[in-house]
Amino acid sequence: MTVDTATIKAIARELFDAKEAVYTVPYVSPRLPEHDLDSAYAISEEFASLRERELGVRRVGRKVGLTNPLVQQRVGVFEPDYGIIHDDMVFESGVVLPASKYNRLLIEAEVAFVLKSDILEATPEKVAAAIDYVTPAFEIVDFRYDGSVGQIVDTIADNAGCSGLVLGEEQHPYGSVDLTQVEMIITAGDTEITRGVGSDVLGDPINAVQWLAETAIRTGHPLRAGEVLLSGSIGFIEPWPADVECIATITGLGRVTATVDSNA
Repeated sequence: MTVDTATIKAIARELFDAKEAVYTVPYVSPRLPEHDLDSAYAISEEFASLRERELGVRRVGRKVGLTNPLVQQRVGVFEPDYGIIHDDMVFESGVVLPASKYNRLLIEAEVAFVLKSDILEATPEKVAAAIDYVTPAFEIVDFRYDGSVGQIVDTIADNAGCSGLVLGEEQHPYGSVDLTQVEMIITAGDTEITRGVGSDVLGDPINAVQWLAETAIRTGHPLRAGEVLLSGSIGFIEPWPADVECIATITGLGRVTATVDSNA
């Protein structure tokens, strides 16, 4: 990391204040060396710590983003990233989200993994053994920037765009469904928003979890029992239509629903 602590804290405070008051700020990348991922993750960590100190929230999971090559091509970022999930960011299927709490909501659907044990060694066997169950999920994507995701350091610093998640209606043991073959469709009323297959996520969504486990160990924050892990969008990330129930179905795993209320 090449950026001084004062700059890390200042940028994290800007992002925190923007999230709380719901406004946008300029990209942070001009203040960071190109591709300085360590500094970007330090900002994200401080951003999360500010939420914990000032709002009293606690960490309950993490998300992996940019795992779908089609999504990477669309936004011009060609490697995964991760963000932190707090308890005030987790909702049950059927939730109505107030539009006033977000800048510019985007919708994506993916497989969520819930852990039953810590992952202290990121081998495929250890990762698979640590999973309690899988379920469909929406990720609630909202950036503090007015525009696209920017550079990789911009999205990492802003908690990888994660502003929450909606958990699905069913829980399935890991291994009971071939996640490489599942098909996902998001609809809003009679309109299809996006679709995809599980193999679009790094070949298999479990590969995203393994990448996250390796990264978490390397950065000194290993994945812990009880955490919810989002593995990355199966389809495209699209604008979230307001005032209509959105439904994501994943074959073999069930569905998740949510509505954004433009008047709330």
